[in-house]
Amino acid sequence: MRSAAPESARRSIRSIRSARSIGAPVVAALLALGAAATGCTAGDPKAAPAAAPPAVDVVPTLTTADGQSLPIAQYLISPDEDRRIETARTALISSCMKRFGFDYAPAAVGTKPDLMVRRYYLTDAASAAAQGYHWGGSANEKQRTAAPQPPAPEMQAVLGHGRGSPAESSAPADRSYHGIAIPPGGCLGEADDTLTRGGGILQDDAGALEINGRSFADSMADGRVRDAFAAWSRCMKEKGLTYASPVDAVGDERWFSSPTATAPEIAAATADIACKQQNNVVGIWFAVESAYQSRSVQADPKRLEQTRKAIDVTLANAAAIKAS
Repeated sequence: MRSAAPESARRSIRSIRSARSIGAPVVAALLALGAAATGCTAGDPKAAPAAAPPAVDVVPTLTTADGQSLPIAQYLISPDEDRRIETARTALISSCMKRFGFDYAPAAVGTKPDLMVRRYYLTDAASAAAQGYHWGGSANEKQRTAAPQPPAPEMQAVLGHGRGSPAESSAPADRSYHGIAIPPGGCLGEADDTLTRGGGILQDDAGALEINGRSFADSMADGRVRDAFAAWSRCMKEKGLTYASPVDAVGDERWFSSPTATAPEIAAATADIACKQQNNVVGIWFAVESAYQSRSVQADPKRLEQTRKAIDVTLANAAAIKAS
Protein backbone atom coordinates (compact mmCIF):
# COMPACT_ATOMS: atom_id res chain seq x y z
CA MET A 1 0.00 0.00 0.00
CA ARG A 2 1.38 3.43 -0.96
CA SER A 3 1.89 5.64 2.05
CA ALA A 4 1.44 9.39 2.25
CA ALA A 5 4.50 11.38 3.23
CA PRO A 6 4.63 12.04 6.96
CA GLU A 7 4.88 15.58 8.20
CA SER A 8 8.49 15.12 9.30
CA ALA A 9 9.45 14.34 5.71
CA ARG A 10 7.53 17.32 4.47
CA ARG A 11 9.21 19.55 7.01
CA SER A 12 12.62 18.22 6.02
CA ILE A 13 11.97 18.83 2.34
CA ARG A 14 10.34 22.22 2.98
CA SER A 15 13.21 23.35 5.18
CA ILE A 16 15.54 23.08 2.21
CA ARG A 17 13.08 24.76 -0.13
CA SER A 18 12.33 27.64 2.24
CA ALA A 19 16.02 28.49 2.46
CA ARG A 20 16.30 28.42 -1.30
CA SER A 21 13.10 30.35 -2.04
CA ILE A 22 13.17 33.33 0.28
CA GLY A 23 11.79 36.34 -1.55
CA ALA A 24 13.65 39.59 -2.02
CA PRO A 25 11.02 41.76 -0.29
CA VAL A 26 11.29 39.58 2.83
CA VAL A 27 15.07 39.77 2.80
CA ALA A 28 14.90 43.53 2.30
CA ALA A 29 12.67 43.90 5.32
CA LEU A 30 15.08 41.92 7.47
CA LEU A 31 17.99 43.97 6.21
CA ALA A 32 16.12 47.18 6.99
CA LEU A 33 15.60 46.00 10.54
CA GLY A 34 19.29 45.22 10.83
CA ALA A 35 20.21 48.63 9.46
CA ALA A 36 17.95 50.32 11.99
CA ALA A 37 19.57 48.37 14.81
CA THR A 38 23.03 49.47 13.75
CA GLY A 39 22.15 52.94 12.54
CA CYS A 40 24.11 54.59 15.34
CA THR A 41 27.33 53.77 13.48
CA ALA A 42 26.43 56.32 10.83
CA GLY A 43 27.92 59.12 12.91
CA ASP A 44 31.01 57.18 13.91
CA PRO A 45 34.06 58.86 12.35
CA LYS A 46 35.83 55.48 12.34
CA ALA A 47 33.09 53.83 10.32
CA ALA A 48 33.95 52.95 6.71
CA PRO A 49 32.40 55.36 4.18
CA ALA A 50 29.50 54.07 2.15
CA ALA A 51 30.40 53.00 -1.37
CA ALA A 52 29.21 55.22 -4.20
CA PRO A 53 26.23 53.91 -6.18
CA PRO A 54 27.34 51.74 -9.09
CA ALA A 55 27.13 53.11 -12.60
CA VAL A 56 24.30 52.02 -14.88
CA ASP A 57 25.15 51.93 -18.57
CA VAL A 58 21.84 50.90 -20.14
CA VAL A 59 18.31 51.23 -18.80
CA PRO A 60 15.92 48.90 -20.65
CA THR A 61 12.28 49.75 -21.13
CA LEU A 62 10.38 47.06 -19.23
CA THR A 63 6.75 46.57 -18.30
CA THR A 64 7.62 43.50 -16.22
CA ALA A 65 10.74 41.80 -14.92
CA ASP A 66 9.37 38.35 -15.76
CA GLY A 67 11.83 36.62 -18.06
CA GLN A 68 14.71 38.88 -17.06
CA SER A 69 17.78 37.58 -15.23
CA LEU A 70 19.75 39.25 -12.46
CA PRO A 71 23.51 38.61 -12.23
CA ILE A 72 23.19 36.46 -9.09
CA ALA A 73 20.71 34.09 -10.73
CA GLN A 74 23.42 31.80 -12.13
CA TYR A 75 24.67 31.18 -8.59
CA LEU A 76 21.27 30.19 -7.22
CA ILE A 77 19.36 26.98 -7.89
CA SER A 78 16.85 27.77 -10.64
CA PRO A 79 13.27 26.46 -10.65
CA ASP A 80 14.14 23.98 -13.42
CA GLU A 81 17.26 22.80 -11.58
CA ASP A 82 15.23 22.50 -8.39
CA ARG A 83 12.67 20.33 -10.19
CA ARG A 84 15.39 18.00 -11.49
CA ILE A 85 16.98 17.69 -8.06
CA GLU A 86 13.65 17.04 -6.33
CA THR A 87 12.69 14.41 -8.92
CA ALA A 88 15.91 12.51 -8.26
CA ARG A 89 15.53 12.95 -4.51
CA THR A 90 12.03 11.50 -4.59
CA ALA A 91 13.29 8.47 -6.56
CA LEU A 92 16.13 7.92 -4.09
CA ILE A 93 13.89 8.13 -1.03
CA SER A 94 11.33 5.77 -2.56
CA SER A 95 14.02 3.25 -3.54
CA CYS A 96 15.54 3.32 -0.08
CA MET A 97 12.18 2.84 1.63
CA LYS A 98 11.41 -0.10 -0.66
CA ARG A 99 14.48 -1.92 0.68
CA PHE A 100 12.73 -1.92 4.04
CA GLY A 101 9.39 -3.08 2.64
CA PHE A 102 7.63 0.27 2.43
CA ASP A 103 5.83 1.26 -0.77
CA TYR A 104 6.39 4.94 -0.21
CA ALA A 105 6.34 8.13 -2.26
CA PRO A 106 7.17 11.52 -0.72
CA ALA A 107 4.51 14.16 -1.09
CA ALA A 108 5.10 16.78 -3.74
CA VAL A 109 6.60 19.94 -2.31
CA GLY A 110 5.66 22.27 -5.14
CA THR A 111 7.83 24.30 -7.43
CA LYS A 112 10.47 26.77 -6.38
CA PRO A 113 9.26 30.23 -7.42
CA ASP A 114 11.11 32.11 -10.10
CA LEU A 115 13.48 34.76 -8.77
CA MET A 116 11.82 37.49 -10.84
CA VAL A 117 8.14 36.75 -10.24
CA ARG A 118 6.73 39.89 -8.61
CA ARG A 119 10.21 40.96 -7.61
CA TYR A 120 9.20 44.54 -8.28
CA TYR A 121 5.72 43.90 -6.97
CA LEU A 122 2.68 44.05 -9.23
CA THR A 123 3.61 44.43 -12.90
CA ASP A 124 1.07 42.27 -14.73
CA ALA A 125 -1.87 44.27 -16.13
CA ALA A 126 -4.12 41.22 -16.55
CA SER A 127 -3.55 40.15 -12.96
CA ALA A 128 -4.21 43.69 -11.72
CA ALA A 129 -7.49 43.88 -13.63
CA ALA A 130 -8.63 40.46 -12.40
CA GLN A 131 -7.53 40.38 -8.77
CA GLY A 132 -5.93 43.68 -7.86
CA TYR A 133 -3.10 43.17 -5.41
CA HIS A 134 -4.37 39.77 -4.31
CA TRP A 135 -2.24 36.83 -5.30
CA GLY A 136 -4.09 33.58 -4.76
CA GLY A 137 -2.34 30.52 -3.33
CA SER A 138 -1.44 27.85 -5.84
CA ALA A 139 -2.51 24.24 -5.78
CA ASN A 140 1.01 23.38 -4.66
CA GLU A 141 0.74 25.72 -1.70
CA LYS A 142 -2.63 24.24 -0.71
CA GLN A 143 -1.13 20.78 -0.92
CA ARG A 144 1.76 21.76 1.33
CA THR A 145 -0.59 23.21 3.94
CA ALA A 146 -3.02 20.27 3.93
CA ALA A 147 -3.40 18.45 7.23
CA PRO A 148 -0.73 15.72 7.34
CA GLN A 149 -1.29 12.13 8.29
CA PRO A 150 0.94 11.04 11.19
CA PRO A 151 3.43 8.33 10.13
CA ALA A 152 3.70 4.97 11.76
CA PRO A 153 6.67 4.91 14.16
CA GLU A 154 8.45 2.16 12.25
CA MET A 155 8.14 4.11 8.99
CA GLN A 156 9.45 7.26 10.62
CA ALA A 157 12.42 5.36 12.02
CA VAL A 158 13.41 4.22 8.53
CA LEU A 159 12.60 7.50 6.81
CA GLY A 160 14.64 9.47 9.33
CA HIS A 161 14.96 13.23 9.52
CA GLY A 162 17.96 13.84 7.29
CA ARG A 163 21.62 14.21 8.19
CA GLY A 164 22.44 16.74 10.88
CA SER A 165 18.88 17.28 12.14
CA PRO A 166 18.38 17.57 15.92
CA ALA A 167 16.18 14.47 15.93
CA GLU A 168 18.88 12.42 14.21
CA SER A 169 21.69 13.64 16.46
CA SER A 170 19.87 12.20 19.47
CA ALA A 171 18.99 8.89 17.77
CA PRO A 172 21.04 5.73 18.35
CA ALA A 173 23.92 5.39 15.89
CA ASP A 174 23.35 1.67 15.31
CA ARG A 175 19.76 1.18 14.15
CA SER A 176 18.11 -1.47 12.03
CA TYR A 177 14.68 -2.52 10.83
CA HIS A 178 13.95 -6.23 10.20
CA GLY A 179 17.67 -6.90 10.30
CA ILE A 180 18.57 -4.22 7.71
CA ALA A 181 20.76 -1.36 8.89
CA ILE A 182 19.09 2.05 8.67
CA PRO A 183 21.42 4.54 6.98
CA PRO A 184 22.57 7.61 8.95
CA GLY A 185 19.81 10.17 8.77
CA GLY A 186 17.42 7.52 7.47
CA CYS A 187 16.37 7.33 3.85
CA LEU A 188 16.19 11.12 3.75
CA GLY A 189 19.83 11.30 4.80
CA GLU A 190 20.87 8.64 2.30
CA ALA A 191 19.15 10.50 -0.55
CA ASP A 192 20.81 13.77 0.35
CA ASP A 193 24.22 12.11 0.73
CA THR A 194 23.87 10.60 -2.74
CA LEU A 195 22.85 13.87 -4.35
CA THR A 196 25.63 15.88 -2.74
CA ARG A 197 28.39 13.29 -3.24
CA GLY A 198 31.52 14.99 -4.53
CA GLY A 199 30.76 18.41 -3.06
CA GLY A 200 27.21 19.15 -4.18
CA ILE A 201 24.69 21.36 -2.35
CA LEU A 202 20.93 21.19 -1.88
CA GLN A 203 20.43 24.67 -0.47
CA ASP A 204 21.18 27.98 -2.07
CA ASP A 205 24.50 29.39 -0.92
CA ALA A 206 24.08 31.83 1.98
CA GLY A 207 26.41 34.36 0.37
CA ALA A 208 24.48 34.32 -2.90
CA LEU A 209 21.21 34.74 -1.03
CA GLU A 210 22.70 37.65 0.89
CA ILE A 211 23.67 39.37 -2.35
CA ASN A 212 20.19 38.73 -3.71
CA GLY A 213 18.57 40.34 -0.68
CA ARG A 214 21.02 43.18 -0.14
CA SER A 215 20.82 44.33 -3.76
CA PHE A 216 17.06 44.66 -3.46
CA ALA A 217 17.39 46.82 -0.34
CA ASP A 218 20.21 48.86 -1.90
CA SER A 219 18.23 49.46 -5.06
CA MET A 220 15.24 50.76 -3.12
CA ALA A 221 17.50 53.26 -1.34
CA ASP A 222 19.21 54.35 -4.57
CA GLY A 223 18.48 57.89 -5.74
CA ARG A 224 17.66 56.76 -9.28
CA VAL A 225 15.01 54.35 -8.09
CA ARG A 226 13.68 56.91 -5.60
CA ASP A 227 13.33 59.41 -8.45
CA ALA A 228 11.38 56.79 -10.41
CA PHE A 229 9.17 56.22 -7.36
CA ALA A 230 8.59 59.98 -7.07
CA ALA A 231 7.52 60.17 -10.73
CA TRP A 232 5.25 57.16 -10.17
CA SER A 233 3.80 58.85 -7.07
CA ARG A 234 2.97 62.03 -9.01
CA CYS A 235 1.28 59.94 -11.67
CA MET A 236 -0.80 58.16 -9.03
CA LYS A 237 -1.68 61.50 -7.46
CA GLU A 238 -3.11 62.64 -10.77
CA LYS A 239 -5.36 59.58 -10.63
CA GLY A 240 -6.57 60.46 -7.14
CA LEU A 241 -4.32 58.03 -5.24
CA THR A 242 -1.71 59.08 -2.67
CA TYR A 243 1.23 56.73 -2.21
CA ALA A 244 4.92 57.50 -1.84
CA SER A 245 6.03 54.32 -3.61
CA PRO A 246 4.70 51.12 -5.20
CA VAL A 247 5.57 49.34 -1.95
CA ASP A 248 3.06 51.50 -0.08
CA ALA A 249 0.37 50.76 -2.66
CA VAL A 250 0.71 47.00 -2.51
CA GLY A 251 0.88 47.13 1.30
CA ASP A 252 -2.29 49.17 1.78
CA GLU A 253 -4.19 47.37 4.56
CA ARG A 254 -7.52 48.13 2.92
CA TRP A 255 -6.86 45.65 0.16
CA PHE A 256 -6.58 42.69 2.47
CA SER A 257 -9.65 43.25 4.61
CA SER A 258 -11.55 41.00 2.19
CA PRO A 259 -10.57 37.66 0.65
CA THR A 260 -11.02 38.94 -2.90
CA ALA A 261 -10.22 42.21 -4.64
CA THR A 262 -12.68 45.07 -4.32
CA ALA A 263 -13.44 47.55 -7.10
CA PRO A 264 -11.28 50.30 -5.49
CA GLU A 265 -8.41 47.83 -5.15
CA ILE A 266 -8.61 46.84 -8.81
CA ALA A 267 -8.75 50.51 -9.79
CA ALA A 268 -5.64 51.25 -7.69
CA ALA A 269 -3.77 48.24 -9.03
CA THR A 270 -4.62 49.16 -12.61
CA ALA A 271 -3.42 52.73 -12.02
CA ASP A 272 -0.28 51.35 -10.38
CA ILE A 273 0.56 49.36 -13.51
CA ALA A 274 -0.11 52.32 -15.80
CA CYS A 275 2.11 54.64 -13.77
CA LYS A 276 4.91 52.07 -13.62
CA GLN A 277 4.81 51.74 -17.40
CA GLN A 278 4.54 55.49 -18.00
CA ASN A 279 7.69 56.13 -15.94
CA ASN A 280 9.60 52.91 -16.77
CA VAL A 281 9.83 52.11 -13.08
CA VAL A 282 10.55 48.42 -13.65
CA GLY A 283 13.26 49.12 -16.22
CA ILE A 284 15.04 51.61 -13.98
CA TRP A 285 14.70 49.41 -10.89
CA PHE A 286 15.98 46.33 -12.71
CA ALA A 287 18.96 48.21 -14.19
CA VAL A 288 19.95 49.69 -10.83
CA GLU A 289 19.60 46.43 -8.94
CA SER A 290 21.57 44.60 -11.64
CA ALA A 291 24.40 47.11 -11.16
CA TYR A 292 24.52 46.47 -7.42
CA GLN A 293 24.55 42.72 -7.96
CA SER A 294 27.26 42.92 -10.62
CA ARG A 295 29.47 44.82 -8.21
CA SER A 296 28.92 42.25 -5.48
CA VAL A 297 29.56 39.33 -7.84
CA GLN A 298 32.79 40.90 -9.08
CA ALA A 299 33.93 41.40 -5.49
CA ASP A 300 33.91 37.66 -4.71
CA PRO A 301 34.04 35.71 -7.99
CA LYS A 302 35.96 32.66 -6.75
CA ARG A 303 33.51 31.88 -3.98
CA LEU A 304 30.55 32.20 -6.32
CA GLU A 305 32.26 30.07 -8.95
CA GLN A 306 32.65 27.35 -6.32
CA THR A 307 28.94 27.69 -5.57
CA ARG A 308 28.11 27.20 -9.24
CA LYS A 309 30.35 24.13 -9.38
CA ALA A 310 28.61 22.70 -6.30
CA ILE A 311 25.19 23.14 -7.92
CA ASP A 312 26.47 21.45 -11.08
CA VAL A 313 27.77 18.50 -9.02
CA THR A 314 24.30 18.00 -7.54
CA LEU A 315 22.71 18.24 -10.99
CA ALA A 316 25.15 15.67 -12.37
CA ASN A 317 24.31 13.32 -9.49
CA ALA A 318 20.60 13.86 -10.12
CA ALA A 319 21.05 13.09 -13.81
CA ALA A 320 22.90 9.89 -12.97
CA ILE A 321 20.00 8.80 -10.77
CA LYS A 322 17.54 9.41 -13.60
CA ALA A 323 19.71 7.47 -16.06
CA SER A 324 20.17 4.47 -13.79
